[in-house]
Amino acid sequence: MEISEIGDITVRTFLIVLCIVLATLLLLLLALMLYFFFYAFYRRDTPSLEDMTAPENRFIGPFAAEIAEGIAFINSLPFEKVYTTSYDGLRLAGKYYPVEGLGAPELSDSDRTMILFHGYHGSGKRDYSCAVKMYMELGYNILLIDERANGESEGKLITFGVKERYDVLSWIDFVLSKQGADTKICLGGLSMGAAVVMMAAGLNLPKNVVSIVADCGFTSPAEILAHVANANYHLPGKIAVGCLNIFCKLLGGFSLYQVKTTETLAASDIPILFIHGKADNFVPCYMTERSFEAAKAEKYICLVEGAGHGLAYLTDKETVGKALKNFLLCH
Repeated sequence: MEISEIGDITVRTFLIVLCIVLATLLLLLLALMLYFFFYAFYRRDTPSLEDMTAPENRFIGPFAAEIAEGIAFINSLPFEKVYTTSYDGLRLAGKYYPVEGLGAPELSDSDRTMILFHGYHGSGKRDYSCAVKMYMELGYNILLIDERANGESEGKLITFGVKERYDVLSWIDFVLSKQGADTKICLGGLSMGAAVVMMAAGLNLPKNVVSIVADCGFTSPAEILAHVANANYHLPGKIAVGCLNIFCKLLGGFSLYQVKTTETLAASDIPILFIHGKADNFVPCYMTERSFEAAKAEKYICLVEGAGHGLAYLTDKETVGKALKNFLLCH
């Protein structure tokens, strides 16, 4: 056998081995992403969300007692279990707290309602435990909703705002049917809930929606998942999200690249207040800054030094409380 033939065989063998290795790595990556798809997107019912001693609430740290007190306050209020239907036929559940439950006669004829959207695998009571009383004292009826695939709402998949933004329309229609055509609505969201209401801002919302409060929301499903893949799992973010998106399309009927807050807010005329903790190591503060820069409507931003994810208000009640009150009393 001539040297050139040996060289050709060596090159072919190398290329074959290389292809096998690359194919194996690709299959392993796809298998890993399939696991993460079920882990990240499928519902996980967690009854202990309102138990401040549970492991999933470890991030709350020194605020546990205060949050427990806030949950106890919400539990003391009269409420009504309410339901609506999503655009794709899911039964969505919520709890409606009329402002007269505070026992303040001067607020009993309030025409304002705040619809509050919780965070990823979150709970309305936990996420808004320390804000509900303040909102009610400002004259707002409160609607704490269970997002699709959470709590008492139906659904198997969490879609990081892609489908949830349309559920915002269903809840707005519910409030209009309950409170009347002249009611005023504020949309509030924390973490993924903030992303949901910002994404919904790009839809054709009725004029009844007069304001939005977005606390530590991400800019898009693709960007937050790429960040988490990189920061928490040391995976190449863009490649991981590309593989995840295959399963989102095949098994969930949605795309991670379908919507961005930077685009929806550029098309919205609804006044918005942004809140974020500068020490947030889950949803980076720069995501709120980018959304703020993109927003074309009347806008305000409140950034809190030293505040972790979802903890801006608890970290600096004076600053955030003042920003919220000034914003809400003007809209």
